[in-house]
Amino acid sequence: MNYHHHYFTYRLNQEAREVYWHSFLNSVALSLVFIFEPIFLYTRGYQLTQIMWFYVQVYVWYAILISVGAKFASHYGYKHSIFLSNIFYVVYWILLLSIQNHPSLFYLAPVFFALQKSWFWPAYDADIALSSPPIQRGREIGALFSIIQLGLIIGPFVGGFISDSFGFAALFVAASVLMLFSAYPLFKSPDIHARHSFRLKNLWAVFKAHKINFFGYWGYAEDLMVMSLWPIFIFIAVSDFFEVGVISTIGAVIGTMIMLYIGKLTDRTDKRKLIRLSSLFYGVTWLFRFLSHGTVSVLGFDALTKAGKDTLNVPMVSLTFDHAAKRGPDYAIAYSVFYEFSLSIGKIVTALLAIAILGAGLSIFWVFAMAGILTMLYGLLK
Repeated sequence: MNYHHHYFTYRLNQEAREVYWHSFLNSVALSLVFIFEPIFLYTRGYQLTQIMWFYVQVYVWYAILISVGAKFASHYGYKHSIFLSNIFYVVYWILLLSIQNHPSLFYLAPVFFALQKSWFWPAYDADIALSSPPIQRGREIGALFSIIQLGLIIGPFVGGFISDSFGFAALFVAASVLMLFSAYPLFKSPDIHARHSFRLKNLWAVFKAHKINFFGYWGYAEDLMVMSLWPIFIFIAVSDFFEVGVISTIGAVIGTMIMLYIGKLTDRTDKRKLIRLSSLFYGVTWLFRFLSHGTVSVLGFDALTKAGKDTLNVPMVSLTFDHAAKRGPDYAIAYSVFYEFSLSIGKIVTALLAIAILGAGLSIFWVFAMAGILTMLYGLLK
């Protein structure tokens, strides 16, 4: 790779460029519906505790199936695994949309969501970890997240317009078409990967070497709130699909403004220090959600959510990929499974605690406070 005096120390390789294009298209497809998935269940009469049980199912199945997805990725290649995950996502959306007419699908849809995660994340994590040079990994992660954020800026606005004007069915169809097309950039070059395999002994070696990180990844409690109760809270506050999309878009713009700087800072700063400071700040934003009442304050906290999450994600994910890339493909896929399994257990614990809090008749703000405390566990990562 050739040296040049711009944002990156080295030119991006072909694999990285393909991942960037895929990530942009994929993020647009996801963000069309992402914030509206829990809102869809809520508007169909499901209670908050039932919705949290939905996500308990997702992550229990994910914890069970992730090793199977990792075996597929290591045997058939990362790109083929990602493409199959997109198909699982489309099936999941079809099942989710059909829940209103077939309530029993409430128990089948989470399985396909878990299948999507199991086939996507081990392949995606390992691919990025192995294709990014350590000297500019933070910048590449920062640029990648900025591209994803660009999708998150476009998607909620368009998704809010489609759902408000044409309904959820049109929204899910549009997202499904784009989701399937997002795999195209990955196959502009062959799916060439080093022969390797996912082995439980490698996973166990990772567990023994990084025991504290198992609990550190429980910080993803915040991510569960971002994908479940926080969108519902926004909807309750503004009661308009298009306005929900606009709020999410503005929040994403603010988060993206700081993304590239954090990525460059990550490459010349102690990642662990950045993680500790940003996890503390981000956790505190969840503790104070009880102050959000009305559109303006909800917008402010959504912007804080995006900014806090983006500030934290770059050094945290960069550190994770540093670990994954240490010993070649076998270790990379094992660390990816460890990472995803750990956050799955953390999200299961978070969802169960949320069910207990809501079941006891306490306010949703107590759930957000609990998530904020768990978010600070990111600071344990080493």
